[in-house]
Amino acid sequence: MGFCFLFNSNVCFGWDYKILIVYACITQFAFMISKLLSSKGINSYCCFAIMESTLLITYLLGIVYNKEVSPININFISYTLLILQFLILAITVLISRQSIEGEGHDQSKQIQEILVSAIKSIGSLQIVFVSLKWSNQINWCWMQTLVIIWFSIGTMILIEICLFIDFVMKCCNPQLENKKQIIYGSMWVNIVFIGFISTSLLTFLGLGLLLDYKISQINLGGVISTIIYYMLETCFYIKNKEDLISFLNISENQTLSQSQEINNDQTSFKERIKQIHRLSISQIPQFMIKLSATYYKKTELIDSKKQQIGSVLSQDKKYRSISFSEIKKNNVIKKQASQDFDEELTKRFDHLLSSPRLKLEVSESMGAELSSRGQPKQIQLCLICYEKESNMINQPCGHGGFCQECSQQMLSKSNMCLLCRKPVTHTLIVQRVENRESLVEVVGILQGEKKQ
Repeated sequence: MGFCFLFNSNVCFGWDYKILIVYACITQFAFMISKLLSSKGINSYCCFAIMESTLLITYLLGIVYNKEVSPININFISYTLLILQFLILAITVLISRQSIEGEGHDQSKQIQEILVSAIKSIGSLQIVFVSLKWSNQINWCWMQTLVIIWFSIGTMILIEICLFIDFVMKCCNPQLENKKQIIYGSMWVNIVFIGFISTSLLTFLGLGLLLDYKISQINLGGVISTIIYYMLETCFYIKNKEDLISFLNISENQTLSQSQEINNDQTSFKERIKQIHRLSISQIPQFMIKLSATYYKKTELIDSKKQQIGSVLSQDKKYRSISFSEIKKNNVIKKQASQDFDEELTKRFDHLLSSPRLKLEVSESMGAELSSRGQPKQIQLCLICYEKESNMINQPCGHGGFCQECSQQMLSKSNMCLLCRKPVTHTLIVQRVENRESLVEVVGILQGEKKQ
C-alpha cells in the first residue's frame, strides 16, 4: 500500500522517484532483518533471505544508476533473482515434504511458506518481463507486459468474492458462537482486501495507461482510494478495537487447538505404531505354558535358551566322557524300560478284565490312560459358548479359554478381562501343540479389531 501511494504521488504530484526507491530498499532491508531474527539459527532460509534482499536492493539501485549515471543492462540481476526465487520454492517444497513424512509438523505453516515462495517467484518473473520491456528486448506494450499482475489481481478478486460470501453466511447464521466478534473480524478482513485490490488495480492500470497512452488520471484515483482506505481502516479499528482483539484471540485459539489436535493425532498414531511394533509376533514368545484351563503364562525365552545351552554343554561333557557304544547301550535300556512298563500296564488291565470280582474296581485314571491310546485328544471348548475351540488368551493377565468371536464380543463391550477384571491391551491367538498338553503356540495377535 505504501509503494502504491508513493508511486501514484510521483505520477500525480511530481514527487521524486528516489523516495519510492528508498522506501522499497528500507522495507526489503527490514524484511531481511525480521527473517534473520525470527530464525532459530543460521540455516538455508537465512542465507536465501539475505541473497534475495541483496538482489532486490541491487536491482533497485541499478534502476537509479541507469537513470542518473549511465545506461546499464539490469537484465542479469532480474534473471539471477528469478532463478534464486524458484530455487527457494523448490527447496521449501522438499523440506516441507520431508518434515510431513518424518516428524509431521504443523502443515498450515508449511503451506504458507510454500505460497509465499510461489508468489515471490511469480513476482520475480514479472520483474524479468519489466526489465525486458525496459531494455526494448520484447515488443509488447506495457499492458501486455504487466500480464502477471493482472492475473494476480484477478485471483485476489475471486478470493474477495469468497470472503464476502463467507461474511454474508456468518451474518445469516443465528447459531454462531461469538457472532459479534466474528462478524466484525470478517468485515475487517474484507475492508483490507478491498482496499488492497482497489489500490493495486488503479496503480498498475494507471502505470500501463501512462506508459502506453500518456493518461495519468487513473493514478489520482489510486491516491484517493489509498487515503480513503487508511482513514476507513483507522476509524473502524478505533471504534471496534475490543471486538477485533477478541476476534484475533479467537482465531489464534482455534489455530492452536487445531495444531494441538494434529499433534495429538500424530503422537497417538506414533504410539500405536510403537505399540504394534512391540506386539509384533517376532518379539512375543512363540509358546505359552498352560497352568490351568483358564490361565496361561509366557515361557521365558532367555531361561529356555540358557537351559538348552546348558543341556547341550552337559551333553557335550557326557559325550566326551562316554563312548558311542555306551550311549547306544543306554538308549536301548531306556527303550526296553518303556516297553516293559507298557507291557506291565497291559497285563494288569487284562487281568482286571478277566477277573469277575475286580471288573468293577478298574480305576478311572488307568481306564482313561489306556483308553486314550491311539485316539485323538478332545478339543477344549470355549467357556462362554461351549461350541467352538478356545484359542484366545488375554494379555497381560494371561487368562484364556475363549473362542475368537466370544473374545471380540466381550472386548467390544469392555476392555476388562472377564475373569480377573484387569485391562486387556491385546489378545493372542493360540493353537495346541501336538504331544505337549502343557504348551500352546502363539500364531497371531489381535489389537482391537485388527489382526497381525
